[in-house]
Amino acid sequence: MFYRDHMANWIADLFCSLVICVALLVVPTPVAAQGSCVSTRSPEARLEFNHMDPMLDRHRSVKWLNSRAGGNPRYVVAGLTEYEMQASFDMRFEPREVGNGRYCLELVRVSPKVDVIKHLVYVASELARGTCEYDAVYAHEGEHVKVNQGMEADIRVALDDLIRDVVIKVGAMFPLAADNVPGAMRRLSSEYGRDFKRRLKDIDRRRREKQRQIDTPQEYERLAASCGPNSAFQTTLQQAAR
Repeated sequence: MFYRDHMANWIADLFCSLVICVALLVVPTPVAAQGSCVSTRSPEARLEFNHMDPMLDRHRSVKWLNSRAGGNPRYVVAGLTEYEMQASFDMRFEPREVGNGRYCLELVRVSPKVDVIKHLVYVASELARGTCEYDAVYAHEGEHVKVNQGMEADIRVALDDLIRDVVIKVGAMFPLAADNVPGAMRRLSSEYGRDFKRRLKDIDRRRREKQRQIDTPQEYERLAASCGPNSAFQTTLQQAAR
């Protein structure tokens, strides 16, 4: 085995912060709006996704890469991909009086946020650019990058769908008695906070499976033989990793 994908601090370690800010603002509404929980204004409903293009690092030795990857003695690590992101979910309501002591929940904001804070591709410093070995390692790590970028696209779709679900569900609610308002806000916040985490975990599970399909014994054997029997995979890198 020559390479493996190393995802540092991924969604398993993802910092998911659920920020619920409730402004207990009572706003009288016209009689025509009573009994309806259709929003009287457009909520702030958007996904904030801060993307980062992958960056190449060619200054790490094979020995450093092997240590970074866990030091598995079965193979030499000549390439590595690291990806790290953070995510949070912000959802806010304001109770709106609609008459007869009943209130609608006015959705003020629903805004998932995703920050990509690391997307690094390492190719061992012992491999010169333009060599067969360098090209083989670079192409292999490029497959991992494609999986990461595909995952980002899946996250955008999933969280845009989540935002639409929140807007539709809150807008379709019936007016509530005043005593039921706090519990309804807690229930919705908890429900959609769990949904937010579940969608990210599902995407991460699919991502991990795709990464495993890239890092197979058959792929490592193919790469080892791709540059001939006396390539740097069998000579220079083996020696440098010791």
